[in-house]
Amino acid sequence: MTILLIRGDSYEKLKNALADVDRHAELTIIGKPKIIVPEAADEILSHILGEVKKPCKTACLAKVAEKAPKAIDKIRKIHPPAHIVVVSERYGEVYYKLLDDFPKLPVLKGYYKSKKKEKKK
Repeated sequence: MTILLIRGDSYEKLKNALADVDRHAELTIIGKPKIIVPEAADEILSHILGEVKKPCKTACLAKVAEKAPKAIDKIRKIHPPAHIVVVSERYGEVYYKLLDDFPKLPVLKGYYKSKKKEKKK
């Protein structure tokens, strides 16, 4: 399991980015995405990447079933309207803190998973 940190200018852009991850990147989102405080998202980003060029206005977290390398590869192929950071076990303390806090965070309202069509045989 991998965590996606999605940073953007509005909740609409976050929801569109999640829809792109679900539909176009074909990653399996587990449960409901959760809202995280923008300052906390920027702090996580600075811990992972070292610097934050532009602070975000909104942010959310989503769990995906796929492992980090596959998630990164698939996300690179799409162009979501928000900044997506893949957080895996590799980031130890940050990853496990996010997993711990995830159930306590408020749900991002207005996002619904796409109804996948079954492949015809």
